[in-house]
Amino acid sequence: MIYHILRASLNRFGKTPAELEETQIQEIRTQALREYKIEQTVLNSGEARDVHVPDSVVTEALDRIVARYPDRDSFMQDLDDNRLTEKEFIASIRQELLATAVLDRVGSRAADISEIDCMLYYYMHKDRFDQPETREACHILITINDDYPENREPEARKRLGDILSRVQTKPKRFAEQAMKHSECPTAMNGGFLGKLPQGQLFVDLDKTLFGMQEGEISDIVQSPLGYHILYCQAIHAAGPVGYKEAKPRIQEFLQKRRSRMCQKSWLSELTGHHKSQDDNNA
Repeated sequence: MIYHILRASLNRFGKTPAELEETQIQEIRTQALREYKIEQTVLNSGEARDVHVPDSVVTEALDRIVARYPDRDSFMQDLDDNRLTEKEFIASIRQELLATAVLDRVGSRAADISEIDCMLYYYMHKDRFDQPETREACHILITINDDYPENREPEARKRLGDILSRVQTKPKRFAEQAMKHSECPTAMNGGFLGKLPQGQLFVDLDKTLFGMQEGEISDIVQSPLGYHILYCQAIHAAGPVGYKEAKPRIQEFLQKRRSRMCQKSWLSELTGHHKSQDDNNA
């Protein structure tokens, strides 16, 4: 139960229980108790008998939690403050993962979403499928780093200026130049940043991109990362998303919802069965 309080506190408030106000800790305790009861119900079910979680999965989950702390010593101190040993904490993680695996198994029994299901949802909720204007953009980045002569500010700007001269005369070379010279991981994909709505990039980059014409290459723009040139590859006007494009998202949403309903129904049957047993034993 202590683990559930700690987990709920970190997930909900991003703080340890000791950092919470009294009203917050009461909310967390209520939430933790509810989650603990559900977890125990799941683990005591017949479905849980042959479910196993590999040690490697438990270790990965532990590492993700430890990574939320400044260092491992801080994590260990937090365990100590909450009267938990590392062994108890790992055992609690395993229990949580087992319960999740059982619920996933139950949820997988939900019927598949059909084409009709998707179409009905799309046409009954078309207002949910409006999208803002988006732009497909690529960039070439030269970073600024005084530790390297070629990346000091004047040299970095000059290097990018030379690249800009080449792509302005031959825009089709943008991807090739990005792969050769860009100091961003996107270089491996020709500098492609994706299909972006306004507000996704650094302010000056965003302002530049959404002031460009399709097929245009920008002048040099500075951001906290360094110097960039942008290529506005395509502009997609604001408007409704077509059914074909929306279908995968609809299908995923409906399948998850149906799985949750299946899990909820199964849990209701379990808790109802337990209540009936308690009544009979009274």
